Amino acid sequence: MTYPIKQIHASYNPLEDRVLLTVETHNQQIYLGWITRRFVTLLLPTLHGQHPITKASMFEDAPQKMKPPQIKQSQNTESKSAPEYPLGESPLLFSKISFSALRTEEAVFILSPNTGQGIKLPFTPILLNLMLKNLKAPLEQSDWGIEHEGIYGVPMNNLLQ
Repeated sequence: MTYPIKQIHASYNPLEDRVLLTVETHNQQIYLGWITRRFVTLLLPTLHGQHPITKASMFEDAPQKMKPPQIKQSQNTESKSAPEYPLGESPLLFSKISFSALRTEEAVFILSPNTGQGIKLPFTPILLNLMLKNLKAPLEQSDWGIEHEGIYGVPMNNLLQ
Protein backbone atom coordinates (compact mmCIF):
# COMPACT_ATOMS: atom_id res chain seq x y z
CA MET A 1 0.00 0.00 0.00
CA THR A 2 1.81 3.10 -1.19
CA TYR A 3 -0.77 5.79 -0.45
CA PRO A 4 -1.88 7.14 2.94
CA ILE A 5 -4.90 5.53 4.53
CA LYS A 6 -8.12 7.50 4.16
CA GLN A 7 -10.53 5.18 5.97
CA ILE A 8 -10.65 1.84 7.78
CA HIS A 9 -13.96 0.09 8.29
CA ALA A 10 -14.89 -3.28 9.79
CA SER A 11 -18.29 -4.98 9.68
CA TYR A 12 -19.54 -8.36 10.86
CA ASN A 13 -21.18 -10.63 8.30
CA PRO A 14 -23.32 -13.19 10.19
CA LEU A 15 -23.87 -15.34 7.10
CA GLU A 16 -20.10 -15.79 6.65
CA ASP A 17 -19.40 -15.60 10.43
CA ARG A 18 -16.49 -13.30 9.58
CA VAL A 19 -15.53 -9.66 9.91
CA LEU A 20 -14.93 -7.79 6.65
CA LEU A 21 -12.04 -5.31 6.92
CA THR A 22 -12.03 -2.52 4.33
CA VAL A 23 -9.02 -0.22 3.95
CA GLU A 24 -9.33 2.74 1.57
CA THR A 25 -6.46 5.00 0.53
CA HIS A 26 -6.55 8.63 -0.58
CA ASN A 27 -5.80 7.39 -4.10
CA GLN A 28 -9.14 5.51 -4.15
CA GLN A 29 -7.55 2.09 -3.78
CA ILE A 30 -9.64 -0.33 -1.75
CA TYR A 31 -8.27 -3.42 0.01
CA LEU A 32 -10.67 -6.03 1.39
CA GLY A 33 -10.03 -8.91 3.76
CA TRP A 34 -11.91 -11.39 5.92
CA ILE A 35 -11.03 -11.69 9.61
CA THR A 36 -12.07 -15.07 11.01
CA ARG A 37 -12.50 -16.12 14.63
CA ARG A 38 -9.17 -17.97 14.47
CA PHE A 39 -7.33 -15.05 12.85
CA VAL A 40 -8.64 -12.55 15.41
CA THR A 41 -6.75 -14.48 18.11
CA LEU A 42 -3.53 -13.53 16.26
CA LEU A 43 -4.66 -10.01 15.37
CA LEU A 44 -5.77 -8.74 18.81
CA PRO A 45 -2.37 -9.17 20.53
CA THR A 46 -0.74 -7.49 17.52
CA LEU A 47 -3.12 -4.53 17.81
CA HIS A 48 -2.11 -4.28 21.47
CA GLY A 49 1.55 -3.99 20.39
CA GLN A 50 2.40 -7.56 21.40
CA HIS A 51 3.88 -10.44 19.46
CA PRO A 52 0.92 -12.66 18.50
CA ILE A 53 2.57 -15.85 19.82
CA THR A 54 4.93 -14.86 22.65
CA LYS A 55 2.90 -11.81 23.81
CA ALA A 56 6.18 -9.89 24.27
CA SER A 57 5.88 -6.13 23.80
CA MET A 58 6.94 -5.11 20.31
CA PHE A 59 7.48 -1.46 21.24
CA GLU A 60 10.11 -1.92 23.97
CA ASP A 61 13.12 -0.98 21.85
CA ALA A 62 11.27 1.25 19.41
CA PRO A 63 12.48 4.80 18.82
CA GLN A 64 11.13 7.26 21.39
CA LYS A 65 9.62 9.49 18.73
CA MET A 66 7.73 7.98 15.84
CA LYS A 67 6.18 9.81 12.96
CA PRO A 68 2.38 9.77 13.01
CA PRO A 69 0.74 7.80 10.19
CA GLN A 70 1.01 9.54 6.86
CA ILE A 71 -2.14 11.62 6.44
CA LYS A 72 -2.87 13.48 3.26
CA GLN A 73 -5.26 16.42 3.33
CA SER A 74 -8.20 16.07 0.94
CA GLN A 75 -8.01 18.38 -2.02
CA ASN A 76 -10.82 19.56 -4.25
CA THR A 77 -8.75 18.46 -7.24
CA GLU A 78 -8.99 14.81 -6.21
CA SER A 79 -10.34 12.82 -9.13
CA LYS A 80 -13.70 11.12 -8.72
CA SER A 81 -12.78 8.06 -10.81
CA ALA A 82 -13.95 4.57 -9.93
CA PRO A 83 -12.07 2.96 -7.05
CA GLU A 84 -9.30 0.45 -7.77
CA TYR A 85 -8.99 -2.94 -6.11
CA PRO A 86 -5.24 -3.74 -6.35
CA LEU A 87 -5.70 -7.17 -4.71
CA GLY A 88 -9.04 -7.92 -6.36
CA GLU A 89 -12.67 -7.15 -5.56
CA SER A 90 -13.09 -10.38 -3.59
CA PRO A 91 -11.91 -10.11 0.03
CA LEU A 92 -8.71 -11.95 0.96
CA LEU A 93 -9.00 -14.61 3.65
CA PHE A 94 -6.37 -13.48 6.17
CA SER A 95 -4.35 -16.28 7.73
CA LYS A 96 -0.92 -14.74 8.50
CA ILE A 97 0.56 -11.66 10.14
CA SER A 98 4.12 -10.67 9.31
CA PHE A 99 6.24 -7.65 10.19
CA SER A 100 8.80 -5.55 8.35
CA ALA A 101 11.29 -2.90 9.52
CA LEU A 102 9.92 -3.38 13.04
CA ARG A 103 12.51 -1.34 14.94
CA THR A 104 12.32 1.67 12.61
CA GLU A 105 9.93 4.55 11.96
CA GLU A 106 8.75 2.72 8.81
CA ALA A 107 7.56 -0.35 10.73
CA VAL A 108 4.70 -2.20 9.04
CA PHE A 109 2.60 -5.27 9.63
CA ILE A 110 1.16 -7.31 6.80
CA LEU A 111 -2.18 -9.10 6.93
CA SER A 112 -2.04 -11.76 4.24
CA PRO A 113 -3.74 -14.89 2.94
CA ASN A 114 -2.05 -18.29 2.97
CA THR A 115 -0.53 -17.54 -0.45
CA GLY A 116 -0.18 -14.28 -2.33
CA GLN A 117 0.12 -10.62 -1.48
CA GLY A 118 -1.46 -9.06 1.60
CA ILE A 119 -2.38 -5.66 3.00
CA LYS A 120 0.60 -3.71 4.35
CA LEU A 121 -0.26 -1.30 7.20
CA PRO A 122 1.87 1.05 9.32
CA PHE A 123 2.70 -0.49 12.71
CA THR A 124 2.08 2.60 14.84
CA PRO A 125 0.13 2.93 18.11
CA ILE A 126 -2.24 5.41 16.46
CA LEU A 127 -3.25 2.99 13.70
CA LEU A 128 -3.37 0.02 16.07
CA ASN A 129 -5.77 1.89 18.37
CA LEU A 130 -7.88 2.96 15.38
CA MET A 131 -8.16 -0.66 14.24
CA LEU A 132 -9.14 -1.77 17.75
CA LYS A 133 -11.90 0.84 17.83
CA ASN A 134 -13.13 -0.24 14.38
CA LEU A 135 -13.21 -3.90 15.42
CA LYS A 136 -15.12 -3.26 18.67
CA ALA A 137 -18.67 -3.24 17.24
CA PRO A 138 -18.22 -6.14 14.77
CA LEU A 139 -16.66 -8.34 17.45
CA GLU A 140 -19.52 -7.52 19.83
CA GLN A 141 -22.00 -8.49 17.08
CA SER A 142 -20.24 -11.81 16.53
CA ASP A 143 -20.95 -14.71 18.83
CA TRP A 144 -17.24 -15.36 19.39
CA GLY A 145 -16.97 -14.43 23.09
CA ILE A 146 -14.04 -12.14 22.35
CA GLU A 147 -15.61 -8.92 23.65
CA HIS A 148 -14.37 -9.79 27.14
CA GLU A 149 -10.71 -10.04 26.18
CA GLY A 150 -9.78 -6.35 26.44
CA ILE A 151 -10.17 -5.24 22.84
CA TYR A 152 -11.20 -1.69 23.55
CA GLY A 153 -7.91 0.16 23.37
CA VAL A 154 -4.15 -0.06 23.34
CA PRO A 155 -2.83 -0.27 26.92
CA MET A 156 -1.29 3.04 27.95
CA ASN A 157 2.12 1.48 28.66
CA ASN A 158 2.32 0.42 25.00
CA LEU A 159 1.60 3.85 23.56
CA LEU A 160 4.63 5.67 22.21
CA GLN A 161 5.22 9.29 23.09
